[in-house]
Amino acid sequence: MTGTPFTLTILLCATALVSFADESASKARLEQIVRNFDTNGDGRISLEEYRAGMAGKMAPERVASVFQQKDLDKDGKLTMDELLIMATDDGPEATEKKNGNQKTR
Repeated sequence: MTGTPFTLTILLCATALVSFADESASKARLEQIVRNFDTNGDGRISLEEYRAGMAGKMAPERVASVFQQKDLDKDGKLTMDELLIMATDDGPEATEKKNGNQKTR
């Protein structure tokens, strides 16, 4: 079955819209997570806020190391941008690879 250019255009647009909707929903979920964890309202999540938010969800001894992995700029706070990168890029290794800082093993 071959499609006309119009049909192919419609399919591509539909695929793009579904992808955009998924991304918007993911961003909305992350924004809600930040609001839930961010107890002081500064728009960022500190280690203390992360520790409190993860209580009972993660082993206490893992909290600091996971936080440090997510804190890509190492400023001691998690931002929406860092959380979005972690959610969409498969973590810091993908970000480092994209930035040309691939780790050697």
